[in-house]
Amino acid sequence: MLKIGDFLGEQRLIRGGPPTIPLVVRASTAFWLANAMFSGILPVILGLAGVEFGQSAVGWAMAAFAIPFVVLQVWAAVRLLAGARWARIVLTVIAGLSVLIAPFDFSPIVIVGLTLTLAGAVLMWLPAANAFFRPPHETPVPGPDGAEPIEAGA
Repeated sequence: MLKIGDFLGEQRLIRGGPPTIPLVVRASTAFWLANAMFSGILPVILGLAGVEFGQSAVGWAMAAFAIPFVVLQVWAAVRLLAGARWARIVLTVIAGLSVLIAPFDFSPIVIVGLTLTLAGAVLMWLPAANAFFRPPHETPVPGPDGAEPIEAGA
């Protein structure tokens, strides 16, 4: 049986990459996915159900804004596991926007959402994550005395 830990731990499940993903990237993805559920889906469900939770914008307008935002966030978070560098940029912009548009009346949902967002954003930029997202490149081995690389079979 496939567990979520297996999915977050093995990159070969996504496009046959290297067998493991750094722990900081897996943790960042988990924080982003938790944030999408807690800050994106939960407020929409509570708002549409008529439950007061400290947000001023509720109803269909909030759902129309939140759902595409959550879909983008989940897609970028999953692409982190595949080593997509653009996903870190998108999620960093989302983190910045989340901090800027957070209401000043901090409800528990906003506080937990900001905590998850900032944790995910910080973890995906740590040195272990940077090494994972670095594009693969081959450095030519210089020949004797720093000359041009020696071709195989030459």
